[in-house]
Amino acid sequence: MKGLFIIMKISRKITVFISFICLSMTTVQIQSSQIKTTQQTQFLFDFDPETYIEMDITGVAYGQELLWKANTTGTNYEESAVTYVDGIAYIGSCSTHGAGHDKIFAVDTTTGVIIWSNDTGPGYVGPVIDGDVVYIGSSTHGYYPDDEYMYAFNRFTGEQLWKTPIYGGIAESVQYDETKIYFASGFYDTKMYALNKDDGSINWTFPTGFYVCPNKPMLKDNMIYGAFWDNYNTGKLYKINATTGQEVWSVSLSAGPWDNSITADGQGRLFLAIYYDSTMNAYSEYTGQLLWTYPLQGGSLSFNAYHNGCVFIADTFGYVYALNVSTGHLLWEKNIGGSCDISSPTISGGLLFIGTRDGADGAFYALNETTGSILWKYTIGASVTAPPSIVDGMMLCGSDGWNMYAFDVGLGDGDWLFHRYDRWNTAYSPVGLNTWQYIRAECSTDHDRITCVVTNVYDHDVQNILLHLPFSAYWYTETGELLKEDSDTYTLESLPAGASQTLLISQEPLFQASITRPEKGLYIANMKILPFFVPLVLGTIEIQASVQEINKSQIARVEFYIDDELQAADTEAPYSWMWNQRSFGAHMMKVVAYKNDTTASDELKIWKIW
Repeated sequence: MKGLFIIMKISRKITVFISFICLSMTTVQIQSSQIKTTQQTQFLFDFDPETYIEMDITGVAYGQELLWKANTTGTNYEESAVTYVDGIAYIGSCSTHGAGHDKIFAVDTTTGVIIWSNDTGPGYVGPVIDGDVVYIGSSTHGYYPDDEYMYAFNRFTGEQLWKTPIYGGIAESVQYDETKIYFASGFYDTKMYALNKDDGSINWTFPTGFYVCPNKPMLKDNMIYGAFWDNYNTGKLYKINATTGQEVWSVSLSAGPWDNSITADGQGRLFLAIYYDSTMNAYSEYTGQLLWTYPLQGGSLSFNAYHNGCVFIADTFGYVYALNVSTGHLLWEKNIGGSCDISSPTISGGLLFIGTRDGADGAFYALNETTGSILWKYTIGASVTAPPSIVDGMMLCGSDGWNMYAFDVGLGDGDWLFHRYDRWNTAYSPVGLNTWQYIRAECSTDHDRITCVVTNVYDHDVQNILLHLPFSAYWYTETGELLKEDSDTYTLESLPAGASQTLLISQEPLFQASITRPEKGLYIANMKILPFFVPLVLGTIEIQASVQEINKSQIARVEFYIDDELQAADTEAPYSWMWNQRSFGAHMMKVVAYKNDTTASDELKIWKIW
């Protein structure tokens, strides 16, 4: 199912959807904008401001075009983020949880062709690039602790420059400065490490005495921060001097974190989600003091993202959250699927990108950063466990379905060498998305009518844009010409670059004829005397009809029938006919309105005496 769903609520709280779907034999091109709601009274429809597009793997959505997918780089369990520089994307692959390559791949981002690959052992985490060198660690999740390494490769050729054995492996990514790389060992007697970049020799280690650290550390102001734990209910957060490897402070955590990152906001706050008590937390950068905590719906395996006074996190129940960094107050939360795993919020161009680990229903999502509204959904038929990366107008991400994806999300530039992060793990690209191309749908309501303006902002024609409703409706042009009746779909065959088309949509016909007189009642000599359970007429009666139509001048005539025999026609409103023939018994009165090649009719049973 492909589609942009504009969610609306009918009165009496019945929820319906208008779904804009773009179909193509080759590439589908479509986008949604935010809904513009016209503020009027007595609406039949009341817009909810949520909008999203659901695409299949040939699609284009919200300025995002699938450029390619490299189907040899993946695994059936892909946690590695993509790192990018100068037209080459790097990704790790692992086989610990099933089939995989246990390699690092370098991929040409223009074509999706693999430039080189090299063996690493299981690579869970994203590579890190520094100049001409790419670093990546391996982890067997504790199965083979003596066979795990930190690697350095020439990023152009894939030549291995050095490898250093790390007992317990590296379950998360790397930070670096001018001379050293920093990371934590993942299992058993965990340590914080500083290695010399040139040859991989150990500069210093800091033993923690804890058992597990599948956690991304943070490097800030020559301090390295890391979180460790040894059972579900015991953990500790450390601040360590990056030059000496000496502890500055440490604080106990409420429970053990797992696969989480530490993020800073530059205002003295650190952020860390803790999986085993389902919380998001803020700590003082200077003392480690807990500043606030927020309970999540489920445990979080997600990395944090920080931007513009907000910290973003996802949990394993499929919820994404935006929290105020000063107070921890919830700004919004949105459920986007059954589960979010390592895939984490990544912010760019006012959007939040993330994937869901929902098996065959797994998908990439883009949410509005400010409101949490879902803007598009791109289903790939496999889980998205890895976090997305945004750079040079592209979204790059691996999947559990063996494919690495590259999407065109706009024109721009960026430089995300650090496992999709800057040095503070903010997961924010200030220049990743500058120019958008899309199909925009702006809709408003007026009583029982929906007006939708569909605009093509691409620089090329878009073919076969299918609009879909989960209920039957009548589709009209702006001038009221019927396009399709009693159908839940309508297709715009072509929309040229820069062009717009206005559609009117109604659950009832906009061109409609109705008998307005007589009503249920007793009529004598053309006067209604009293109410009655049927129209009962004694003597002469004036039959009156009304026509609902946007352009009244297009009505050619209204015909009046008695028992399917034409009696009269009226060409001007108000439409009426005086029935003065004598009759006795029940008769079927019918009126038929004519507009171009279409008609509208109404019938009423009348009892007439005399």
